Amino acid sequence: MTTLIPAYSNPRADWQFYNPVRLRVGRECRKDLVKSLEKQTILLVTSMRGRKQIEQDRFLADLLKTSEVTWIDGVTENPGLDFLEGQISLLKGKTFDAVLAVGGGSAMDAAKSLKVALSPDCQSFGLERLLENPELHRAVKTIPLYAVPTTAGTGSEVTPFATVWNHEIKKKLSLAGPSVFPYAAFVDAELTDTMPVAVTVSTGLDAINQAAESIWNKNTNSISMAYANRALQLGFEALPKLALGNGGKIEREQMAEASMLAGLAISHTRTALCHSMSYPVTAHFGVPHGLACAFTMPAVLRCNLQAEDGRFAQLAHTLTGASDLEDLVQCFDVLHETLGVRQRVKSQIVNLDGLLALKEQMFTPGRADNNLADNIDLEKVIKESWIG
Repeated sequence: MTTLIPAYSNPRADWQFYNPVRLRVGRECRKDLVKSLEKQTILLVTSMRGRKQIEQDRFLADLLKTSEVTWIDGVTENPGLDFLEGQISLLKGKTFDAVLAVGGGSAMDAAKSLKVALSPDCQSFGLERLLENPELHRAVKTIPLYAVPTTAGTGSEVTPFATVWNHEIKKKLSLAGPSVFPYAAFVDAELTDTMPVAVTVSTGLDAINQAAESIWNKNTNSISMAYANRALQLGFEALPKLALGNGGKIEREQMAEASMLAGLAISHTRTALCHSMSYPVTAHFGVPHGLACAFTMPAVLRCNLQAEDGRFAQLAHTLTGASDLEDLVQCFDVLHETLGVRQRVKSQIVNLDGLLALKEQMFTPGRADNNLADNIDLEKVIKESWIG
């Protein structure tokens, strides 16, 4: 006899969903990108490693022969406000047919910031003012951004968000709004095949956490739930295999899809408490973003179960084939343990007191208040995440 699992029914009758990014997915799809950008003037945003990857790539290298390219190849992890302001100053007055971002989340963040700040209607403001006042760029026409991810984690290729760090005051800033969306994304898993294990784990955990936070989120709707459930199904299947050296092309493709789907989900819901708590952990201790987000994930899940309205039973069925919430919690605990999340994070933090000292900085408006359950005890979450 088959037991039917009741589908989650969103209690909100009023919601909307919008994502304008044109998507092309599949191995070697970057060939189509080269055709799309042929004979155009391009601002190419990447890291030094990304530049080498492009120059040696059997398809992307053709762009350098058929298009006029201006390089910004100095993007590093967590791009800083000063660096981006410097690049904007150098590029003012130049015109481009397109911006191309090739890399992980940091390259995407930098390219999004540049394409907005360099638009004719925004050049007079400066990036800092644009970060402070989204109304200045909400309706502007920007340079089309083509996004090519080389990691499977942020889903930034389909989101209207860009992270900019003020490293002087150790604070994460965000550029957000319709003008920040890329024009098109080319998700080619072949570009992720050579990712080191540590990067695979950290970026993969970011994708999984984004999907999870889209589920335990006050802004969830039927579309974002479907994307997030599928992303978690793919991520829980593929990431442990890749981390343990047992994965191959199929798992790389699964993670690329999981990252993209999680990005589509958070493009509507935004992230929630885990991301909010992660920002000072990254800023003060240098913990990679995905690890910092995933560190509190099982503890935050447990807290959110008090607000169960059917969504966790649906997720449990997706991941385990049954609706038992204890089994769902165990899934997250096992993933955490298999990937050594706690040990990886604690290796970069001296002691629990250092982490607790950041508690007041861990509530980020626009992120923490998206969390499904209210009044969560952050100190309890920190201690549970640290001790296990």
